[in-house]
Amino acid sequence: MDDIEAEQSMPTLLTEQEIIDAISYVNKGAAEDDLSQIVTYSKNMQFIAVNTDVSAREISEQYEGFASYITLGDTDGLLHFIRTNLPLMEPKTADDPLLQGRSAVAFLASACIEAARRGGLPAVRSYAITQHYIRLANETSNEEVVHYLMLPMMLELTKCVRNEGEARMHPLSHQAMNYVRSHLVQPLDGESVAGALGVSRKTLCTRFKNETGETFGAYVRRVRVERARRLLDTTDYDVAQIAYRTGFSSQSHLQTAFKSATGFTPREWRTREIREI
Repeated sequence: MDDIEAEQSMPTLLTEQEIIDAISYVNKGAAEDDLSQIVTYSKNMQFIAVNTDVSAREISEQYEGFASYITLGDTDGLLHFIRTNLPLMEPKTADDPLLQGRSAVAFLASACIEAARRGGLPAVRSYAITQHYIRLANETSNEEVVHYLMLPMMLELTKCVRNEGEARMHPLSHQAMNYVRSHLVQPLDGESVAGALGVSRKTLCTRFKNETGETFGAYVRRVRVERARRLLDTTDYDVAQIAYRTGFSSQSHLQTAFKSATGFTPREWRTREIREI
């Protein structure tokens, strides 16, 4: 507990103005007439809603979207995803709005911890951050405040991954991750990346696997699929263009990797119909 208490004493990475700007940004993504159709908890926080009629799959896909940006440490991408996916959903657990909100914060926190871990943030750090927001949710009696906490929690974890997660790894793993993200359209096999970083393929792949728990090749595929998913959600690029922009050698290679990771082909992902399960 000493480590957790020490981490909890660290100052937040977010300023009040950052939180205000983030809320203002995501709220601009909701059209006025759409807002009358959702459950909003505050006139200033129109980015969260309870929808008891959505399927577990739809909620899961939205949480996977959050997670991909947290893992990448991409705060701008996270905010854009939220802005373009309103209203956000949470699983129905209680009729009381306050209890519903507290449950939603805890549910989101568990997904965020795993996403931050994949981004290289030590578990003790992500746990301390999420526990801070869960504690605030449990201490308030205002359901508006509870839902207000969800965006800052995601944003702070994402910023933490960007600033602290990879930096706590060996510099080689950090450099490899940055190289992959910066050269996604190029061939990124272990040999070529190791050569660019001035080490042997064995050194790169062994150290990367030991520190991240993921093979280097799996990391490259995951980042490419996450980038492809983002482009499918936010652009009108066709599948061939997305394959090129994410570094897949062909459209069929993208389709195979994407379906393996998501259960959908790229076209199915873009046009999917959510069914109750």
